[in-house]
Amino acid sequence: MNETNSKVPAISVLLSCYNGARWLREAINSVLDQTFGDFEFIIVDDGSTDSSAEIIRHFAEQDTRIVVITKCNTGLVDSLNVGIQRASGEWIARIDADDICEPDRLESQLVMARLNPDLVFIGSDLLEIDENGNAIKIYRYPDKHSLLVRNLSSSRKFPPHSSAFYRADVVRSIGCYRFRIRRAQDWDLWLRLSEVGQLGSIDRPLVRIRKHLGQISHDESGRRQLVDSRVAIISYWLRHYGIPDPVASGNEEFNIFRMWVENRLEQEQLFEFFDYLAKIKKHTVEVYQSPSALLTATKHIVSEPGFLFVFLHTRLFGENIPHQLALEWMRKDNSCAVS
Repeated sequence: MNETNSKVPAISVLLSCYNGARWLREAINSVLDQTFGDFEFIIVDDGSTDSSAEIIRHFAEQDTRIVVITKCNTGLVDSLNVGIQRASGEWIARIDADDICEPDRLESQLVMARLNPDLVFIGSDLLEIDENGNAIKIYRYPDKHSLLVRNLSSSRKFPPHSSAFYRADVVRSIGCYRFRIRRAQDWDLWLRLSEVGQLGSIDRPLVRIRKHLGQISHDESGRRQLVDSRVAIISYWLRHYGIPDPVASGNEEFNIFRMWVENRLEQEQLFEFFDYLAKIKKHTVEVYQSPSALLTATKHIVSEPGFLFVFLHTRLFGENIPHQLALEWMRKDNSCAVS
């Protein structure tokens, strides 16, 4: 499938870049080399201070499908929303500046979209790669709407942001990404999309996701992302029960809600639990490198029997803390009964 020269492209590919020069060429080439050609490629330079702007300008001079937006550094959420408002395609395909699309990614997702008109979001499996592009592991995800929503609402695995393919008009109609959830803006958007349409995913890797230390999720040791993602899920459950969304409320009300969520997550030892998980992952890597590290890894795993139980439970059933906190917030501030 290779359609070109349409007045209105079927797809707007959206990439936001801030100082992403190291892998930017690979990301851009992976889009330009797609088997499906009827797209515009919106690249938002979010005030980069490295050579990103020069790289983007070079590619734009070579390919007229590239639309360059240069702006001051205001962060990923604002950059993506600027790109969404500029996009003219029916569908928007996300890709990050450090990730790579497989050659048939756009074609595969568009075919699925046209076969299933109720879909508003399509993701895919992923191949994780290291800083040098070497394959690490394939991650697979559910492909049915009900299972994807179940995973979103219980903090389980979900297709990566760089695989996201969503209806532009629907995303605009629900307010795009929300500034108040800066470290889990994608999770929040998928939950809101699930309330107005169907979610789907393709059961093979269409993107290669790069694992490296410079990623946003490592900011503040991941604490901000952990809080923001639970705020998004708790807000989802509150909307589910017909309670006004605190994220959409006034500044004072939202700040009170977010602080309450962070305090309750502290009380539930969620941050300690994720530190425990991080150490398990670290020890697992060490065991691969040296079998003698197995004893140390085992000691750590059994050192916190409570966390071990939580770990096994969440692997089987997902995390139930956000749902519990939503019910608690309703009792605390709204005196609402759940039928």
